[in-house]
Amino acid sequence: MNRPVLAVALATAIGAAALSPVGRPAVAQPAPATPNPAPATPKPRSIGEATFLGKCRYCHVEMGPGTLTLAKRLGPENGLLAARTDLTADYVKAVVRNGLNTMPPINRVEVSDRELDTIATWLAAHNKPAGKRKPGRGTD
Repeated sequence: MNRPVLAVALATAIGAAALSPVGRPAVAQPAPATPNPAPATPKPRSIGEATFLGKCRYCHVEMGPGTLTLAKRLGPENGLLAARTDLTADYVKAVVRNGLNTMPPINRVEVSDRELDTIATWLAAHNKPAGKRKPGRGTD
């Protein structure tokens, strides 16, 4: 076989390999999308919850350092602030502004008075009626 015929045969073979069966250029198919293994973060149901998550999430969500410390001090049922039913708005505000044990005081630059009112009201809204609270909680 002479060189020009070999070159044409080689070019034809390369061109045919690059074409799909219908004569269009072959396009690599993307790998099938894998679902995100992390669950979607639920959207806040209220302004109070959104403010709490925006300002307090770092420490006071499940497995956060504030949650773990409270669970160790007060029992696992009292670790997660959003699940507590014994917090008053005034108590939350006092602890936030003055600190308590390992929680440092939070100043008005970090959390404004308006934001703190929103957070404290939201946390206190989970309260059981006064007669059904465990004595001594909300003042720890």
